[in-house]
Amino acid sequence: MFYSRRLPESINRIVAQFPEEVQEFFLEMISAERSPQTIANYAYDFSLFFDFLSSKNLSLADVDAMIIKRFFRYIENGYKRKVMVKIKKTNPTTGEITEQWIERTHYRENTQSGKKRKKASLRSLFQFLVKNNFLPTNPMVEYEDATLKTRSQQKVPVFLTKDEAQRLIQAITTYHQKKKRRTWLYARDRAILLLFLNTGMRVSELIGLNCNSLQRDQDAFRIIILGKGGKERMLKLNQLAQSALEDYLAVRPNVDDPALFLSKNRQRISRKAITEIVKKYVAEANLPPKAASISPHKLRHTLATLLLANGENLRVVQEILGHSNIQTTQIYTHVINTEKDDALDRLNQIY
Repeated sequence: MFYSRRLPESINRIVAQFPEEVQEFFLEMISAERSPQTIANYAYDFSLFFDFLSSKNLSLADVDAMIIKRFFRYIENGYKRKVMVKIKKTNPTTGEITEQWIERTHYRENTQSGKKRKKASLRSLFQFLVKNNFLPTNPMVEYEDATLKTRSQQKVPVFLTKDEAQRLIQAITTYHQKKKRRTWLYARDRAILLLFLNTGMRVSELIGLNCNSLQRDQDAFRIIILGKGGKERMLKLNQLAQSALEDYLAVRPNVDDPALFLSKNRQRISRKAITEIVKKYVAEANLPPKAASISPHKLRHTLATLLLANGENLRVVQEILGHSNIQTTQIYTHVINTEKDDALDRLNQIY
């Protein structure tokens, strides 16, 4: 049975249900040191695909371009994702605690980025299967040759203005003032949001931080971030983020877990918990409609936009964000274009 200590138990259970040759694909990813989150995304995408094949009584060997087309049509308007969750139950009589796996179903919208990811996932899988002689031909190649190309829809990144970012940070204080008392969670949440806004790190990168990810350089703090593909980058914290982090470290529960940020249960904080934290303070800040949709990743957009608006070099912003390709960083230049602003301002001289 498939098992890796590098993966969460829930992901191991998903992968164990795949054909053996597909499990080999996951072993290759683990050997290549892909991040657990990347591997989990592949597992979710493949689970959706193999559930579809199972519903049609098809095997991997039966897959051709038409079946792939039918799969993408099947999930076009949204789909259900099944996940396994471990819950704890307490016997009311004996007090004995037992663990049980249950299946939960979540409905997902099939966004443009979601479609691209699923196609990329299947493309990687079939390339691997053909390269390793598990399949004679690659059905994804024929599918993509015969499919109309989706129109490119490049959207302007959603981000907070400087004023909105300040309101978000202030919301942490106002939220806890209503609670009448501050716990260590106040300092944790403030440190988390300020790290997002001042380093632009990804959610997976923040979750993966350990206490030893911090390095003190005289009076300054530097933080070592493990990014995509196992690439490390080191960033200096500004005074605001450093002070918030020092305040948190002073009240962080003294537990054996090496994680820098802990959950209420004193364990490494989860992606879901981070999302809930951001959502809570966005609501408290009462931000405008567009800003109210802010997610942890959009705080990354905020840093990039504010840096470029401040005149920082595109290459420097690329290095701060950990982008491997500068074209990824260039999407933020659509937002910051002073020449375009000046051209519109000059209309004042016409009317």
